[in-house]
Parts: sequence; structure tokens; C-alpha cells
Amino acid sequence: MSTAGLHIEAQGSGPAVVFTHGFGRTGDTWAPLVEALAGDHHVVTWDLRGHGRSPAPSGTYTREDALADLAGIVDRAMGEGGGPVLLVGHSLGGYLALAYTLGHPETVRGLALLSTGPGFRNPDSMEKFNRGIAKIGAAGGVPENAWEVATHRDSMVIDRLAEIASPLLMMCGAEDLPMYTTGAKVVAERVADGRLLEIAGAAHEPHLDRPDDVIAALRSHEALLVPD
Repeated sequence: MSTAGLHIEAQGSGPAVVFTHGFGRTGDTWAPLVEALAGDHHVVTWDLRGHGRSPAPSGTYTREDALADLAGIVDRAMGEGGGPVLLVGHSLGGYLALAYTLGHPETVRGLALLSTGPGFRNPDSMEKFNRGIAKIGAAGGVPENAWEVATHRDSMVIDRLAEIASPLLMMCGAEDLPMYTTGAKVVAERVADGRLLEIAGAAHEPHLDRPDDVIAALRSHEALLVPD
């Protein structure tokens, strides 16, 4: 699987952890978590196409395109880490991690997601969300042909949450928008081995608002996945 053109950073040795950022952000937003984990993990961050140091795609950047990119990154990370990966994702990155796990469960030892919703069944809610994505993309300088990666066209993920068997830690900021706090609860409730952690004093980006709390939660979750 090709990861040509993507900006990818990797460091450290140990079990592999792959971080995927949210729409309009970059892999640099994970810096405090990477620093904390790289001492005993193989840590990988990347920029989605049209974000940060990954150039805009030649055509429309779809969910399927991003999942193919993520598959290539996970494949490389597994080679370095010696086994399935822990996927960490924020917002869009968390949604992509869920969609990826549905297609490649054998490569995922666990999920740790922040401020992530599972998508929509209601067409009106979907349309409203998609209008917001266009505004965020325009304001954030994301090339228009990369907006599609965050645009919802179906209910595939929310319809199939019960199929996910990987242990999941869902984190949400107590001060985030209701759409995201509700979405986080839905994911945690419908994934069989899921649990929800609400982080006080955090909004939509707990890893930036309360990095120490998120690091501690990741360490605790990882201890369950890789016992001493």
C-alpha cells in the first residue's frame, strides 16, 4: 500500500501507536503525547492529504482514500512495532480509526479516541454537519478537494459499531459541544469493550486542553492491552 506524498513522522521503539489528527489540524497537535510515549513505544504521526506538510491530492480526497493511506501507515508501523497497533484519533481521525478497524480488525490491538462521533443516520443532521465542514475547511485553508474526507455520505460506521471487538477508550471534553459528547457516548456504549472518560476542563481538543490527563488515560488503557 502506497503512502507516497504523505508527511509521516515516526520515532521510538516498542508497541506501535498510530495517531490521526482531526479535520483542519496536523500531526503536530499530538506533540505532548508523542513525547510522553516515544520512550517505550514506536509512535507514528501523519498529516492527512491537504493538511500540514502533506500536499493536496490530485483529485477529490475521499474517506476511502484516507483509509487506504491509514492502511499503508499501519502496515509500516506493524513492521516496526512487531504486531497490531493502538490507533489514537481525534474527531475526524477517530472516525477514520473506527472505519479502518471495521475493515482491518486483525491489525488493531486497541482504540483510544478523542471527541469522536460515529456519523449520522438522519439526513438533515448529516447535511447540517457537512455545511459546517465546508466552513471549517475554508476558514482553515484546507484545499477544497480535501473537504470530502470529512464529509458524511452514509451511516456505515454508526450502523456497524457493534462489530468492533478491539478494546476502546473514548475520551471527550466535558465542555465540548453536545454533538460530540453525545457521539462519544454512543460509540462507547455500542462497542462491546468500550468505556467513556469525560475530561473536566477540556473542550473539543482534550489532548491540547488537558494533555497530562489524556496521557495518563492512554497509559492506563495501554496497560490493559500490553500487560507487564
